Amino acid sequence: MEYTSLSPNIGVKNVAETVRFYTEILGFNLTMSVPSNDGFEGLQWAMLENGNSTIMFQEINNLKNEYPEMQNRSEIGLCTFYITMKNSYGLYEKIKNTKYLAHDMNKTFYGADEFAIYDNNGYILTITEDNSIKDSIKNYDNFFLPADDFLESIHFYENLLGLEKKFVFLEKGMIAFKIGKEEPAIILKDKAKMPDTIPTIWLEVEDVAAIYEMLKIKGVQFLSAPFRIHTGWAVEFNDPSGNRLGFTDYKI
Repeated sequence: MEYTSLSPNIGVKNVAETVRFYTEILGFNLTMSVPSNDGFEGLQWAMLENGNSTIMFQEINNLKNEYPEMQNRSEIGLCTFYITMKNSYGLYEKIKNTKYLAHDMNKTFYGADEFAIYDNNGYILTITEDNSIKDSIKNYDNFFLPADDFLESIHFYENLLGLEKKFVFLEKGMIAFKIGKEEPAIILKDKAKMPDTIPTIWLEVEDVAAIYEMLKIKGVQFLSAPFRIHTGWAVEFNDPSGNRLGFTDYKI
């Protein structure tokens, strides 16, 4: 015997309001409804999905008519819903200053970042994400060095150190040199074109937007919001000693 899925079917006073909350606030998608129509009004039942998560809502009187044995039961039972998700920090930023926040973001004893919200019916949804820094940072990406004399610096790294060029963007004032068979490279930046350049280390992560939201909540002061680059996204910040660091991903 094998169970292939489990989806809660929850009784609510107003299915249309509930669908709006779960689609507009939490980002679920309406996949099926009764009656089936383009609008939300008049819905008796609805199924919503996001990723591998499915949840169903049914109007309370309709549910009690279907199951008469539920006539005398409390409309909202003592239960909470435990939801795991990715990029929960973006949702927390959206929710934290609203009436929907039930508990602030906190670190649990098992290492996950967690907060709780009320849905429009008063049900409590516990949102959790195991997104530790050590698992988010994959490797070094690139080492950026300012070049006071761009052409002389190219000569030094190419002819004296014997490094092979990885890519060349002379019009932008950038050139990268390979270090053996490693993916990280030394990238020279022409100070004549980028006068504010300082030595910078970029680290590869899975998702720049996610780690940006996570560390911003923890107090890291970023120099800007994440920005688009040729290979994905990036964002920079300084450590307490003023050393420049950056995160980058490969989400084209």
